[in-house]
Amino acid sequence: MFYQKLKFPKFKNRPALPRGRPFFYTNFVQTIDGKTAVRKKGYWPIGSSVDHQILLELRSHADCLIHGKNLAKQFGEQTLKSLSKYHPNLPYLVVTTRNLPDLVAELKSKGYKRVLVEGGPTLLASFLKQDLLDEIFLTISPKIFGSQKDATLTLVEGYLFSPSKIKKFKLISVKKLGDEVFLRYRAK
Repeated sequence: MFYQKLKFPKFKNRPALPRGRPFFYTNFVQTIDGKTAVRKKGYWPIGSSVDHQILLELRSHADCLIHGKNLAKQFGEQTLKSLSKYHPNLPYLVVTTRNLPDLVAELKSKGYKRVLVEGGPTLLASFLKQDLLDEIFLTISPKIFGSQKDATLTLVEGYLFSPSKIKKFKLISVKKLGDEVFLRYRAK
């Protein structure tokens, strides 16, 4: 296991959080030039088999897995196959960016403590906009895709934070394996 002693903080460390709401974390892989996806064939997977193992490991710590509708359209069938093989009891929800407070209340009522939000970038923007993202696990893959209008995606899409609302994170771990770098950030 890559994160052998992985623990998530208690909410007492973040008093501004609503009492009892789930801890939300995400896992992404991106290229050196910051691309998380390309809307053309031939660019996936971005990361290595180690990155994929980390994805599976991080899922094992979750009480629930969330995908946005666009990510589910693209990878939903693959995700369901993976879940049935590795995490058959992990609830899988496909959500939209609407009514995140209602979603949080529903997750809380079901007793979920740790929720993995795998994206996509538009859903992640919504979680960040409402200060709901607690940690980011980010793999940097040693690739450069370049850019073309409407062809590439970054970690967060569809929303530009104003200078006073820029989201800030603290780096809490760095690991290197081969040419990939594995970063873990916690919201400040």
